[in-house]
Amino acid sequence: MNKDNFLGKWLSGDLSNEEHKAFENSKDYLAYKDILKGVERFERPVFDIEKGLKEQKIYNVSYKASKTSKKIALRIWMYSAAAVVLIIIGLKTMFFQDITIRTKMAQIQTVTLPDNSVVTLNAGSSLTYDKDSFIEDRELRLNGEAFFDVSNGSTFTVSTKNGKITVLGTEFDVYSRNQKLEVHCFEGKVSVEKDDNKVILTQGKGTKYNENDSLSLFEVTKPKPDWLDGKSYFHEVPLEQLIKELERQYDIKINVGSVDVKRIFTGFFNHDDLETALRTSFNPMNISYTFEGEKIIVLRNK
Repeated sequence: MNKDNFLGKWLSGDLSNEEHKAFENSKDYLAYKDILKGVERFERPVFDIEKGLKEQKIYNVSYKASKTSKKIALRIWMYSAAAVVLIIIGLKTMFFQDITIRTKMAQIQTVTLPDNSVVTLNAGSSLTYDKDSFIEDRELRLNGEAFFDVSNGSTFTVSTKNGKITVLGTEFDVYSRNQKLEVHCFEGKVSVEKDDNKVILTQGKGTKYNENDSLSLFEVTKPKPDWLDGKSYFHEVPLEQLIKELERQYDIKINVGSVDVKRIFTGFFNHDDLETALRTSFNPMNISYTFEGEKIIVLRNK
């Protein structure tokens, strides 16, 4: 199908049954559906036909036939252009219905969604949803890390750049930063999709996207994420991951210098005392640290 006129055929209802069915099964359908929702909210302009005819008759008497035909064509074009402008303005209005909640560095925020689901965002994270369609679709986008306590109802979907998580009423944690995706299920059932990989998590199960391009499973032994209690735990992760989390939780900048950030770290730090957090993080790794001002830490190998 010619993509240049496809959207016009769809909006005007000229697609065949086969074309419409194939379109609904395509990955572009949701994006086009959002556009249609916005267009359906527009109010069409109302024209006074009788008044327009009278004005046109007066116009025809005043000008020669050749010029009149050109002016009529111009006027028709102007009406069409005005309609396009109305659609563009309406589309802009539609797209600005998105609600985005962002947490700053060293900030954790709890948000109640329109369906009464509760989301707690970890530091340096954001979530976005359409306030007009959320109750019906229960879809949102996440960048960063968040804990979800989802109210019962229709399917609830969390989309991230690293994968999609689909649930009914449940409690779960999603970590999606850079190329890393990790999901913990604390209650209910969670479906996690990454490319062609899909796993179903039940209570006490977790999954993460590993180096073999697959979703591996592991046990979740705690009743909720550690960061909700002001702690960050790590098990066999690159040192750079620990450093990034320290920067988020304390709103600092850590200069690593010649320190090998690919070294593997296992341990934790608390979120309420920077000095203690730095000491428990770097002393076991034989790494020293110094302050350059209040917000800059410099690391060195001992």
